[in-house]
Amino acid sequence: MGATEIVEKIKNEANAECDEIISEAKENAKKQLEVAREEVELQKKNFVEAEERKEIEEKERIVRATRLNARKLGWDTEEEMIGKVLDESMKRLKEVKRESFKGNSYSNILAGLIKDAALSMVEGSSASSELEVILSEEDASYVDKSMLKGLSDEISAGSVNVRLSLSGEGERIKSAGGVIVRTKDGKIEVNNTFEQRMIRFSTSLKEDVVKVLFKDKE
Repeated sequence: MGATEIVEKIKNEANAECDEIISEAKENAKKQLEVAREEVELQKKNFVEAEERKEIEEKERIVRATRLNARKLGWDTEEEMIGKVLDESMKRLKEVKRESFKGNSYSNILAGLIKDAALSMVEGSSASSELEVILSEEDASYVDKSMLKGLSDEISAGSVNVRLSLSGEGERIKSAGGVIVRTKDGKIEVNNTFEQRMIRFSTSLKEDVVKVLFKDKE
């Protein structure tokens, strides 16, 4: 084999090897391109799904916020209306003092509050009790010694001897109405003012008010 043939053979082999390398390179490039396309499609799909999830979550957030605001508005409205009813009740107390309530004079109502407080303090006791009745400046005019004497006798008809007396003028309370009854030493007292009774009965009172004001919701 001559030099020319050898050179030609080497050239042909080199060309063949080059063609093979180029072919492999093209195949690899094609595969990589396909992988890249699949990756792009996957990213597009993930992006779309993420955006859809975001949209759904945003809608759900808006719905939750709207419902919460609606409930809060309902609560605020209820509280406002309940507050107005309770305020109106306190205002009606002035009418009760002037005109009585269901045939009961305000003096009789105070007598009932005094007796209720005194009985709760001496219940289960057999000892004598000296109890003091504390009123507002206005309400002091509705209670006199004869009323307290009668109440003392009623309560003492049981197993305990009770003596009720009015506190001094310097110990008046600031209250729309009602009474505080306490022992002479001040260690025990029952607050039967209308303000405190409202607080004690506020839960059941609010439930009753809500039932009346919002009965159409049921």
